[in-house]
Amino acid sequence: MTINGKKNLPKNGPYILAPNHIDDIDPFPLAGAVNKPITFLMAQDQAKIKWYKYWAPWSYGTLLIDRKKIQPSTIKAVHKQIKKKEIICIFPEGTTIGSGLKKAKNGASFFAARHEIPIIPVAISGTEKALSAIKRFQRAKVTLSFGEPIIAKKEDIKKLNELTAQTMEAIKKMLPEQYC
Repeated sequence: MTINGKKNLPKNGPYILAPNHIDDIDPFPLAGAVNKPITFLMAQDQAKIKWYKYWAPWSYGTLLIDRKKIQPSTIKAVHKQIKKKEIICIFPEGTTIGSGLKKAKNGASFFAARHEIPIIPVAISGTEKALSAIKRFQRAKVTLSFGEPIIAKKEDIKKLNELTAQTMEAIKKMLPEQYC
């Protein structure tokens, strides 16, 4: 695994990791690279995936969310983790379905602006080939790049689309062209 920009990670939380999402195993290398507890937001319908694809997020901590109807209790749970100075991982794309960068949702921007905490854009590449490489007893070539923190302010709550676009643009700049 190649890790770039680790110096961009704040020493302590709270902050939001906002990675692109290309495979169900994306949390695994991310957890290994950060090497600190992370609370992952994960769609409830993903709770049925195979154990070897979700053990990393479950081992660190997962908040299950209903993507179709966000519950107030979910929002309160994220706020509680942020107040405990936890690192939160929100995949802005919300899905691995499709190729290239997908249309992002505003969740990471919302929580960052609400609490005035940084968003760390993260570019992940290579995870979509990792399991097949392991099955052939080969090493997978996975790269994680941590971008410079995007500092969210309270007034950004009124322009979440722009904050999300800024985050996705930062991710795009770090990704190899075939992932964009």
